Amino acid sequence: MTFKKFNKSAQLIMLSVAILFIGSFSHNILAQDGLIPLEHFACAPNRNSFSISPDGKHMLIRNTMKENECDIMQDKSQPVEDEYYLRGLMLLDLETMKSKIISRGTASDAVNSAGWLNNERIWYSPRYKQGQGVKSQVVFAVNLDGSKRKLIRQSESWSDRFQIYNYNMSDPENVFEMNNTRRPFVYDYYKLNVYTGKKTLIARGPDMGDMKGIATIGQSMYPDGMPMGVLLDKGLDRVLYRYMKDSKEWVEHFSFKCQEPGFVPVGTYKGKIVVSGSKFSPSGELLEENDTNALYFYDMDTREFSEKLYQDPDYDVSGLTGSCRQASGGGSSNRMTSELEFVSYSTLKPERVYFDQDAEQIFATVQSVFPDDFVSITTASADKMIMVVNVSNSNNPGDYYLVNLKEGTVKLLFQIAPWLDRDMLVKSKPVKYIARDGLEIPALLTLTKQKTDKNYFIIMPHGGPNTKQRIGYDSWAQFFVNRGVNILQPDFRGSTGNGTAHYVAGNTQWGKKMQDDLSDGVAWAIENGYADEDRVCIAGASYGGYATMAGLVFTPELYRCGINAIGVTDMEQLLNDYARRSSILSSWDEEPLLEWGNIRTKEGRDYANETSPLLYVDNIVAPLLVLQGSNDYIVEAYHAEDLISELKAKGKVYESMFQKYEGHCVTYCGEKASLEYLEIQEKFVNKYLKN
Repeated sequence: MTFKKFNKSAQLIMLSVAILFIGSFSHNILAQDGLIPLEHFACAPNRNSFSISPDGKHMLIRNTMKENECDIMQDKSQPVEDEYYLRGLMLLDLETMKSKIISRGTASDAVNSAGWLNNERIWYSPRYKQGQGVKSQVVFAVNLDGSKRKLIRQSESWSDRFQIYNYNMSDPENVFEMNNTRRPFVYDYYKLNVYTGKKTLIARGPDMGDMKGIATIGQSMYPDGMPMGVLLDKGLDRVLYRYMKDSKEWVEHFSFKCQEPGFVPVGTYKGKIVVSGSKFSPSGELLEENDTNALYFYDMDTREFSEKLYQDPDYDVSGLTGSCRQASGGGSSNRMTSELEFVSYSTLKPERVYFDQDAEQIFATVQSVFPDDFVSITTASADKMIMVVNVSNSNNPGDYYLVNLKEGTVKLLFQIAPWLDRDMLVKSKPVKYIARDGLEIPALLTLTKQKTDKNYFIIMPHGGPNTKQRIGYDSWAQFFVNRGVNILQPDFRGSTGNGTAHYVAGNTQWGKKMQDDLSDGVAWAIENGYADEDRVCIAGASYGGYATMAGLVFTPELYRCGINAIGVTDMEQLLNDYARRSSILSSWDEEPLLEWGNIRTKEGRDYANETSPLLYVDNIVAPLLVLQGSNDYIVEAYHAEDLISELKAKGKVYESMFQKYEGHCVTYCGEKASLEYLEIQEKFVNKYLKN
């Protein structure tokens, strides 16, 4: 069997496109000279969801009750209107296209979530009502005609979660449910009767003492509903436990350390387990150390790996980057059979490695209608002849279409932020450049459509920093591009998804080689004509805000201005916070000690002093804009406050804005706060980058 990335050349079914239903709107209201109104970037769009029955005859639509129009909530103490949080529930007959209202989405009957139990029966969870207590968090089951309504789940604590993880087409009276009612951090596995609500225990989840310092990274199940394995995060150890059906015990199957070779299950295909990572012998000896995660079949009984099924030379195919941080993508299984259909991951666009050839052909048919966009199937019938697909891109927040392969039709259902004219937004293009030490840096380049007298340019490092540059619609980047600025968003070293070497190269390199990658990106942009040397700014949020400050203090000659949003300025405080948290909270907080520095050591303290922008404010020559939410508990407001004190004392040029009700955000905050952040940035860029 040969595996390759998704191939568009599969045989296609001809489809025609039409509009089914959508709210009326006008793209160009208030648009002038090709400029999108700032309000259009700040407005919170409605979020509707769709779920098709297994037989493809009906669809549940959970819809936002607020009109899908751009109107800024003026009261900053309230992010959006109350109606934004209310969801109604509608049942659509896909044969007659007639609809039935299940919930009108009022304050008294709004629905929090809903889904299918079988072709004739659904579950739904009413929205929690303030003051009613934890037992008001319930799940009901009901037939499509409204009969046989039954309470099938009632929460015992605020942490309780309800999740259906598998179906059995031959047994419509039961589904497979896992819940954490017994212990907050441990999920048990049940067969749930959808008519009586009776639960039959299949297996208990793994009990690891008090679970302090232990986090569940992922779970794998066999198609028959029996748990296969659980991957736990114990400090810097990753431990795969296997469930033994005969003894009903969880036993340690394999373990590896963060930033050392390992592997993780991503699904099952035709009775075989598919894993992502490196290859080992049955005795645990490393046989193939892969810089980027590769796919293999794996036998848990014999501990034997197949030959390598697929590997991308530049990007991780799902799994854990460096055996530590979550890479992009994952296994996608058929909801009826739990058999793996494909493994997804991201380069600078979505990728898929297909196992199921029928599923690949179906996807190829849909992709052919939108050949230049990102397509994902959000819900489908069991035979995949009718489905809802999301179509998006860097210049499209998302459109939902109803696709009927039997009829050969594609009908527009719903648009996210319909007030945004997709033709006025700009599609990003993937690029790569070489850092000064030879490391290849992937990046997204977005070029303005505006006619400008100069090549205005902003480099925008992402947050994290141990995450990956998002590849979809980015309202912040599109705002700058629409205002005449070219944007470069690099996956600098330390980012995830680009292999172990690229990720590990970022260890304790804040303000050092990670910053060099940004400086080298600026040099590349200047050399290739995307930036004028004297018209370059840097802007970012969270770690990107730190990188902004590091750029201004360590390479002040590069930048004409900087925008630091919710950014770290005091490395000693940051590392102290995480050193304290790593000893008392979940084990995730031990990873930064390895990646960001350990303040408990002399090397860590020296590193903090060397890389803390707060200590080098004297070096700043460019104007700076500081944006901060007063309720930010991730990068607390003292980072901005202490910085501003130093800027004042040193007589530096700066502007600032604090949002009283906001936290760790610069976009997707409350609507009014988002708008005010955009307004001050527009004025700042016009004054200091363009003037």
